[in-house]
Amino acid sequence: MTKIKEKRILVVDDEYDSRLLMILLERNGFTVDFFNDPFLAIENFQSNLFSLIILNIKLPKLNGFQLYREIRKIDAKVKVCFMTDGEMYYGVYKDIFDNLDENCFIRKPIRYDHKLLERLGKIIIRYPN
Repeated sequence: MTKIKEKRILVVDDEYDSRLLMILLERNGFTVDFFNDPFLAIENFQSNLFSLIILNIKLPKLNGFQLYREIRKIDAKVKVCFMTDGEMYYGVYKDIFDNLDENCFIRKPIRYDHKLLERLGKIIIRYPN
């Protein structure tokens, strides 16, 4: 497994299964800030604080892509991954959003998966802040 020094991750999701992702990350040395309201996430977001942001695409009031755009206004360099329980059309998203890596799409439901943890670790290492 990829060895990663402690990093801070922001997770924004309104669904319960992302709590499992939060537990997985915390048990493996990450500090995790979790918000289930996208507006609270923006309100509490700080530039250069997070190594990675994980956003659910389907959020109430403001979807994950809209939230992505708002976060980019505050921090243009932060790495972002998207979670979805729907179909993932990476090619379409890549044309719309810059700085997206196809590995940054996480399929729901979340499972306790070391492959997922390794993949996220590689994203953080590959694109350091």
